[in-house]
Amino acid sequence: MNSVKKKEHIKNNLHGALAIRLLQGVAIVSLVLATPFAAFADGEPDEQMQEMQDKLAEAMAAIQALSRTVSTLQNEIAIQNAKADNPSSSETMMVELDERVEELEDTVDTIDGRVGSRAVANAFDASKLDIGGFVDIATTLAIGEDKTEAAFNREVFELLVKAKLGNSWDLFVAQAFIRNAPLRFSDPAGRRSPFFANNNSPVVTDTVIAWAQYSKSDMFNVQFGRFITPHGIINIEHFPANLLDPEQPQFLRPFPAQTIFANFSDGLHVHGSKYVGNNKFSYNAYAAAWAGNSSNINVGGRLAYSFEDAGLTFGLNGTYGDRSSTRDANFAVLGADVLFQKGRWTWKNEVYVTDEEGAASKYAFYTMPAYKLTDKWTAFYRFDYLDTGALGGESFENALGLTFRPIFNTHLRGIYRWRRATSDAGIPAADTHVFQLSTTFNF
Repeated sequence: MNSVKKKEHIKNNLHGALAIRLLQGVAIVSLVLATPFAAFADGEPDEQMQEMQDKLAEAMAAIQALSRTVSTLQNEIAIQNAKADNPSSSETMMVELDERVEELEDTVDTIDGRVGSRAVANAFDASKLDIGGFVDIATTLAIGEDKTEAAFNREVFELLVKAKLGNSWDLFVAQAFIRNAPLRFSDPAGRRSPFFANNNSPVVTDTVIAWAQYSKSDMFNVQFGRFITPHGIINIEHFPANLLDPEQPQFLRPFPAQTIFANFSDGLHVHGSKYVGNNKFSYNAYAAAWAGNSSNINVGGRLAYSFEDAGLTFGLNGTYGDRSSTRDANFAVLGADVLFQKGRWTWKNEVYVTDEEGAASKYAFYTMPAYKLTDKWTAFYRFDYLDTGALGGESFENALGLTFRPIFNTHLRGIYRWRRATSDAGIPAADTHVFQLSTTFNF
């Protein structure tokens, strides 16, 4: 055999051995890495974790063996390259080998890190599980007619879980843990002497939302459980991380007892949407009970039409039901909302009026323009009016705020609120000036 053929024969043998050893190493590592995930389907959590750690140790040993094989082959090829006329192909192969080994090492390190921090989540039966949540914190200074009070008055942690149960079936739960010292007034008229209610009591927990949903199409979805009452704009947005002002308009706050309509309802909710050219039609319809009044069913819904190119959405809202399980208190609510959202501008508007059996009618509206100064800074103003129909029940509120989002998951706010309760039947008017710093961190 001449020298050229001998060199070719040696190089071919080396390449063949190299390919076989590489394939063996990759197969070993791939099998070891795949085994823990197969075990996850059948084992108990502690057994799964122990098996995962054992297999990772085996994977690291396989990686080291593969690295030693590559080093040996590098030395052998280097010796042959010294005698060969064209070593470039062997060098190229070794570069590729090094890259493959580094990729395998990165994969093992990633899995090792996840096991070490126990961050691997495993659903019992759901095909997909998403977990998130938020923390909402507020510090408030209230200057009333008679005195001034300040407090760290709100800490809310809400855990959000969504599970994909199968084709067309979903589950969503929002569980809240609340420590709240709401702003109250100690004078007889409830408007001159602000104070923050005691928050010594145990943390309040509340299953805010818990529904299962069947989705037939975009136009037909059925929810059953506890859901956000689908009226207006701000109540549907609901989550503090999405809101410029986490203090909702007055008609969504108990004043006391029930609001104009419930923030949440327990029952059946059907909803859907459909594009008509560039525009969008959507609907919501529900039959549900309010918390504290489970024996009476309220029915209601919303129709909305969006002109997508113009950034305009018009909504009509209505509900009918009974406010009390102990007396005759039928009521009806009619409302409308307009949302403009285009460029840097967002402008929300809602108005509602009620007809009450055995009680005065209620009336409320707000208008809230907002302008995005930069990608992170937004300024807003809200004028908010409420008339509960009760003695001294007319009030309005001006809110001026500036919000900052240094990153997407962090929302910082500074808000000034001027609340004015108007004079009524000998009750003098009173002003309260409220300064609030709030933050929402979501994940």
